Amino acid sequence: MCQNATKTAATLMAAIEPTLKALLTFTGLINTPQGIAAMNAYNAALVALQNWQSGTAAQTVLELIAAFQSVFNVLPIPAELATLVNIILAGVETVIGVLTANSPAPVGVGGHAETQAMHQAFVAADASAKVAVLVPGFQRSIFHSPESQYNKEWNNAVDTNPVPGIGKV
Repeated sequence: MCQNATKTAATLMAAIEPTLKALLTFTGLINTPQGIAAMNAYNAALVALQNWQSGTAAQTVLELIAAFQSVFNVLPIPAELATLVNIILAGVETVIGVLTANSPAPVGVGGHAETQAMHQAFVAADASAKVAVLVPGFQRSIFHSPESQYNKEWNNAVDTNPVPGIGKV
């Protein structure tokens, strides 16, 4: 298990907030019913995540994150912002991976529980694959925190494809 999974996941989720707000502000959605719903869903997921304890089931937190994803995925965001949208979604997938890997391993076929280490390895591989689809070329680093890696990807995307009004974090 991650030494401090709650802090790791919550810090990464908190790092997503300024980028989410920047995207919603740029698109003019921040004060619309859709933008407000997205921010409310995000905030509910963040609060639940901050109160979650590593080693316990994360079902409620995962449901709130899924609710945020549902609201976010239907926002009318222009296609030219897809790279930034995908970075946000990759950050969320990473949070889900940390939560899932640090929750108890599921009971498998015949009532046999997979070991926690097997569970974590599977979840890490699955989350990494999902992030790779969303942010091709992303290289995970064990030497940098997830939030610093997230911010680096965002800043690289802003440098590579500048969008007036959306800046670095």
